[in-house]
Amino acid sequence: MIVIRETTTDDIENIYNHLNLNYVKKYCKNDEEEQKKNHERWYKFLISSPNYAMFTVEDLKGTFLGNVKFQLDEDFEGAEISLYLAECIRGRGYSTTIVNASIDELRFKYQNLKYVVAYILEENDRSILCFEKAQFKFKGQIEHGGIDYFLYMKVFE
Repeated sequence: MIVIRETTTDDIENIYNHLNLNYVKKYCKNDEEEQKKNHERWYKFLISSPNYAMFTVEDLKGTFLGNVKFQLDEDFEGAEISLYLAECIRGRGYSTTIVNASIDELRFKYQNLKYVVAYILEENDRSILCFEKAQFKFKGQIEHGGIDYFLYMKVFE
């Protein structure tokens, strides 16, 4: 069983350790402490910003399993979803449930929400399957942030 709740500043350390630390150790060897400080500043900004909604994923014992981030558009009618799962949960069939539950939480908070989009790399077969199972529809290929992605969208009635 999983729990999805709003992310707080108390979650920043877990997010860093589970989702960013391996990258920092590999690519920022001489700058690890500065990268951690930058990460903390960035996540404090995200958590406090009205343009983002973040949810932490845990098991019933409080073990960190992942994080879901939504970037909301200016009128709060649309959002872009980003899903980050800890290695211990990847490939275990929880991702679609996490996507749907986090969208339910977002829609409870932002009742005018009309759609959510996901930008997925073409080679990320697991994410494509996850979002298709969550009833997202493929809308085509698009450049986003200088990278080619598949665009998936879920529209709410």
